[in-house]
Amino acid sequence: MPRFIRILLPLILCPWFLRADDVPVTHAETAPVFTLYFENDFFGGTDRHYTNGVKFSWLTRDLASWAPEGWRKNFVDALPFVNRPDAQKDLGFAFGQNMYTPQDRDRVVPDPTDRPYAGWSYLELSFLSKTETLLDTLSLQAGMVGPHSYAGDVQRAVHRWTGNARPNGWEYQLKDEPGVNIVYERKWRLYARALSDTLGADFIPHAGASLGNIQTYANAGGTLRLGFNLPSDFGVQLIRPGGAGSTPIDDLDPRVSPHKNWSFFIFGAADGRAVARDIFLDGNTWRDGPHVNKEPLVADLSWGAGLIAGRWQLTFTQVQRTKEFKTERESSDKFGSVTLSRAF
Repeated sequence: MPRFIRILLPLILCPWFLRADDVPVTHAETAPVFTLYFENDFFGGTDRHYTNGVKFSWLTRDLASWAPEGWRKNFVDALPFVNRPDAQKDLGFAFGQNMYTPQDRDRVVPDPTDRPYAGWSYLELSFLSKTETLLDTLSLQAGMVGPHSYAGDVQRAVHRWTGNARPNGWEYQLKDEPGVNIVYERKWRLYARALSDTLGADFIPHAGASLGNIQTYANAGGTLRLGFNLPSDFGVQLIRPGGAGSTPIDDLDPRVSPHKNWSFFIFGAADGRAVARDIFLDGNTWRDGPHVNKEPLVADLSWGAGLIAGRWQLTFTQVQRTKEFKTERESSDKFGSVTLSRAF
């Protein structure tokens, strides 16, 4: 049995062996949350493929109504999945940039069997609807792949400032192409229990899909957390479509609780994707250019820890990703993710 399946199975089966009574929930006291995401393969001891990601995200507090009366409210009310009348509702706004490079960055002309150079800069608008046990996220990403993503300029500048070798092949990156992704993801907080006065655990499976010229796939997975004064939310997020995070569900969350203002927890997670399109591997949609043959099934295994002090939360995640294309030399890639957020 593959290693990632052996790790994923306990996450899937865990709720069937645990009691599933509801956690007492007090009056909701939600707060807007700003989050800075930073991901880099430096934390995995490598320098290849998905090499860097940065994202700035803002989630609003619970909105009693999506928008003022008129066409804006009518538009948002017509969106699927996110308009249950009993749910809290948040809007999310984000800006991000991802960069991808081959394994051998010294070659002036990149190896055609290696991953192409590519950058992706985008804006993201998200609509979130959540209860104590269910989170629906509907996101729209719009941005640019290619030289006008400015990912190559950023990497060359950072390598120059840090004294690292200059990456030589950005002149052969994917061509400019506007990109759009429409992403939906549902999360269930199936198990959330206080094991003592402060120690608790929860299990948060998810499933979703992305549709667009950038990435088209279906995905599913889950997160298991254990710690002290667990936050009342839907877990740690990576930089990925639909990974909009969430604000506190209620005033049991240590970021807004009047009684407990700290937390420490550890977690393990898995996510599997059935990939129909990935522009960073398949190449430009309407133009010829560099590309490789992608793997149709990709899995991420991750583990890490989080710390909350007052309104601040800091998390670190170590991620191991299976092969993404047929001619990839290694069996997996590693990278780390750091998030710093503040509830207001």
